[in-house]
Amino acid sequence: MNPATSGPAPDPGRLTVIGVRHHSPACAGLVRRTIAALRPACVLIEGPVDFNPHLPDLALGHDLPVAIFSFRADAAGSAASYTPFCAFSPEWQALEAGRAVGAETLFCDLPAWDPAFGRRANRYADPHGARAEAAERALAAALGVADQDALWDVLAEAAPEAELPARLDRYFALLRPPGTDDPAEEARERFMGAYAAHALRAAGDRPVVLVCGGWHADAVRRHAARADGTRPEPAPPEPDLRTGSYVVPYAYPRLDRFSGYAAGMPAPGYYERVAASGLAPAADWAMTAITAALREAGQVVSTADRVAWRVHAEALARLRAHPAILRADLIDAALAALVKDALDRPPAWAAGRAAPGHPALAAMLRALTGPREGRLAPGTRQPPLVADVAERLRAADLEPGPARRSVDLDWAEPGDRARAHLLHRLVLLGLPGIAREGPDRAGPGLPRERFTLARHPHWLGALIEASLWGGTLEMAASARITARVEAAPDSLGILAGALSDALFAGLTLEGELLARLSAGIAAAHDAAALGAAGAGIVRLYRFGDAFAPARPALARLCAVLAARALFVVEAVRDPRAGLGAIPLVLACRDLFREVGAEIPGLDDLRAPFSAMLGRRLADPETPPALAGAALGFRVACGDAGSDPEAALAWLRRFGLPATLGDFLAGLFALAREEIAADATLASVEGLVAAWGDDDFLRALPSLRMAFAWFPPRERERIAVAILRRSGLGEARAEVEALAWMRQRARPADQAEALAREARVAARLARHGLT
Repeated sequence: MNPATSGPAPDPGRLTVIGVRHHSPACAGLVRRTIAALRPACVLIEGPVDFNPHLPDLALGHDLPVAIFSFRADAAGSAASYTPFCAFSPEWQALEAGRAVGAETLFCDLPAWDPAFGRRANRYADPHGARAEAAERALAAALGVADQDALWDVLAEAAPEAELPARLDRYFALLRPPGTDDPAEEARERFMGAYAAHALRAAGDRPVVLVCGGWHADAVRRHAARADGTRPEPAPPEPDLRTGSYVVPYAYPRLDRFSGYAAGMPAPGYYERVAASGLAPAADWAMTAITAALREAGQVVSTADRVAWRVHAEALARLRAHPAILRADLIDAALAALVKDALDRPPAWAAGRAAPGHPALAAMLRALTGPREGRLAPGTRQPPLVADVAERLRAADLEPGPARRSVDLDWAEPGDRARAHLLHRLVLLGLPGIAREGPDRAGPGLPRERFTLARHPHWLGALIEASLWGGTLEMAASARITARVEAAPDSLGILAGALSDALFAGLTLEGELLARLSAGIAAAHDAAALGAAGAGIVRLYRFGDAFAPARPALARLCAVLAARALFVVEAVRDPRAGLGAIPLVLACRDLFREVGAEIPGLDDLRAPFSAMLGRRLADPETPPALAGAALGFRVACGDAGSDPEAALAWLRRFGLPATLGDFLAGLFALAREEIAADATLASVEGLVAAWGDDDFLRALPSLRMAFAWFPPRERERIAVAILRRSGLGEARAEVEALAWMRQRARPADQAEALAREARVAARLARHGLT
């Protein structure tokens, strides 16, 4: 379009603004017919103006739905916005109809990176506000319909073509009376109006059509009448701001209003059939789809049910004076004929919420949504990140294929370590089709990992959307970690997780991250949070040469952790905090026992730390879990007077149903290998045997948690030992133990059943009925 401003003033009378509801088949048809009749010089569409140079990308023959994905990113953060299209979107029909009549077809809205656009994730989300919602509710009540979607079907989707323009004008005027300003949308509306005025000047005596949300239509007309015809230009992006707009695949579940999408129509699968065939065939399709969905979910839908449903829907349509069975008639009749039990709340379509509640309603809504997913045509422009990732995967022989495959990587091998870095970066970006397994616990030596790779249908779309983080894989992964830290700069868990992710991904550590983590550890008061973060840091240090460049920084963090733990553990008094302190004591055990003199100053803290735990163990107010951990630390580290035999005395002290499980949890977490002797198990068994059924049931959850510190093979060995002591032979004990380990019934449920049986037997005995 010629940017010159010379020539006659724009004539607003040649401008046709079509206000639409996004993704409405009726509005899409109106747009198509209007453009075909007027044959305008220019068709303007509410959409990102910065995408105009790339409009050929939208004409490549994609399988709809697709969306324009726009992003902005800088050091302060990032934001993304979507402009979605399906076959029955008025905006898509404007693109196709405009090309068909030879009109210049352009987007005319602000780009997503413009400050005036804001940080809206959905360009087509019109903020109607409380007044508009009240007006809509009043109109719905006057017409005898339950919600805004049923109202729209009556007003627009079922309207005769000749009446539709007038109905839309009156409807949108009710929501937003003519001349009403919307401060939140004023910049966008002024920009679209100015763009329309410029198009009118360039078009000479030919008409111009502009398609936008009905909320904006009147304001755009007013701004177009006041503009002088100069083409508006968005403010240029700031120098350090990265921006981009690309076509990405979309999907009907993302387009459905009931899934949380902030604009448009519900049930896109249904409205696709309305657009293609009309209301009556769409109702037939919907009944078939819902029947199949309910049957797949296990509900019986007989032929008689189907007939009753149809009769009910036709009766509702006639009662409501509808020209055909509409969506509301269909689902209201299904609710009456197919849902046999009572609902605990109104259905989603009657309450304006996304959650359907009843499983049958959820299945019905999913059926009406449809599973359609978009696919990009070959040759679609892509961001640099897509090519960068593809080349790196090809060079590393890690390209996902149609069959799922596993990749085992050993960090002791330099080639494997580089491949691990690559896969960890992809995992950081959340790309589908790639998953990582292990290591989950600290262990000596370099880690071994397993990744699973498979080609995923959403891979390309997710990778394009990940380009908001950067143009290369390293840049994008680093930016993703930075954003996570900036969102929670004071969270020890987030900071420690970011440190771990950066090291596994082979990214350069930032001094600011290390400084924040060190300061957070030094100021921590929550033993559970400090333990969770500290366990991860100690694990990273113990991986040794895997993170050689970062070992000095990790060593400093470990020293700060041990120093802080000395004070935090001594301050734990709340019994509920005792269990949370176990990982912190465990991390310190690994430091003092396994690392030792490697970290300067660490050995100097061991004696004070052990003495502090001795005081906690002797303190009667110490939570049982922390007391068990204190004893376990001293036993595991070989401190004087803390051998396994001495542990039996402490075991008897905490042998009550309310304390034994927590005490054993701390003890086994720190000294499982040292303390799991036959005498210990016999003592535990003796204590438990003296309890009544109610006491045992009350203690069972904590006892199960305590023995969960043992791996499955060791738990099986313990079960064999218990069975042998009960008199079973070796072979029988092993068979019974294996059956215990592999049973499907929950032990807690079994214990509750036994306790109930005992109570019933006692009651029968009291009445002489045994």
